[in-house]
Amino acid sequence: MASYRAVNGVLLSLEHFLTTRMPPELRAGGVNASVKLFGSNTIADAQTGNYLGIYLHRLAIDPHGRSRFFSPQGTDKNTGPAPELPVNLHLLLMASGGSASIEADLLAWAMTALANESRMDASHLTEYDDSWTAKEILTIAPDEITNEDMLRIWDALKVSFTLSMPYVIRTLRLRLNAQMTEGPAVVSRIFPTGVAESVALPRE
Repeated sequence: MASYRAVNGVLLSLEHFLTTRMPPELRAGGVNASVKLFGSNTIADAQTGNYLGIYLHRLAIDPHGRSRFFSPQGTDKNTGPAPELPVNLHLLLMASGGSASIEADLLAWAMTALANESRMDASHLTEYDDSWTAKEILTIAPDEITNEDMLRIWDALKVSFTLSMPYVIRTLRLRLNAQMTEGPAVVSRIFPTGVAESVALPRE
């Protein structure tokens, strides 16, 4: 399981993934596109150039993993099952460009790249959080939200709408404090006390 820093680590890993795999015809030449990670404040700033944006708009607890517990590691017998907080990352992938064709190319390429490589594992993520294990794998897939919900997000951001696609990353296991199990009951042992009596031995 990972620490709270893993949420930001996943976003940075996705940014790095898209940056390194962007084809030369989009990364250089007349397009010269880049990948940007946005927060709630920076997304409202005026942006220039051609770019592919990543914006985390929602962090939700996975309803299917709320009660999952994992066996403790090590030899401490008083440590109970390791609880986790399973969360899903809901984000928008946005394409902004100087022309409609650039925006279409950027988003279409990104969607293809994520469809081809839809899993993120420790090889992608340990650079940002070294507590990842080899068994932990995240999946990224299109998020099922309505057009009304999509437009509602853009209205709340108070920025101009641009070509975008919703995605969800499942499921990030955040480490919680381990539960402590009860040890064996304390047993009291009472030893009788008193004054020792002298015993006379017979004379020979």
